[in-house]
Amino acid sequence: MEENAAPTVIVTDGAAVADGGSLWIRISVDGEVRDYSLDRALASRGTPRYDSIRGAHGVLLEAERRELRGLLERIADPAMWAGIVGTFIQALKRADESS
Repeated sequence: MEENAAPTVIVTDGAAVADGGSLWIRISVDGEVRDYSLDRALASRGTPRYDSIRGAHGVLLEAERRELRGLLERIADPAMWAGIVGTFIQALKRADESS
């Protein structure tokens, strides 16, 4: 295997959260499991938290958002998860545009 080979990215789980719109996604990157949540809660609307994405260590920084966007764009089989993955990518693009 090449050292610079692109990682294999698979969505292993995802869900809508019962807060009025937030989403959660679990991906596997070359076998390493990562969880992310997109804050779309009704209580977050109109606040800086709305559309923020959190990982294992809190709200993602700019470099972490770019990395996640690249990973999500490489999903091996996006069909089943197209809606949730697309929503995360759109939120990441908006964050990049406002940075």
